[in-house]
Amino acid sequence: MDADTQTTRRLNMLIEQHVEVRKSATMSSRSVRAGKAIKTVLRECPVTGKALDDMIAASAVAHGLGVVFDNQGT
Repeated sequence: MDADTQTTRRLNMLIEQHVEVRKSATMSSRSVRAGKAIKTVLRECPVTGKALDDMIAASAVAHGLGVVFDNQGT
């Protein structure tokens, strides 16, 4: 497995983990908070901006959570 595939796989796992935590606390997912949490762990995040927000939102919606798009830079 090449480095890009591993990084993308790790990114997806981090998004899922973030959403699961929000789900268990019955909260909505905030794009800024999720992005910061993910970038703290995965410093060389291969996806940024609106694309990352969209990945977070897709996961949140799939888990029945609302999404707050509060990242004004995207």
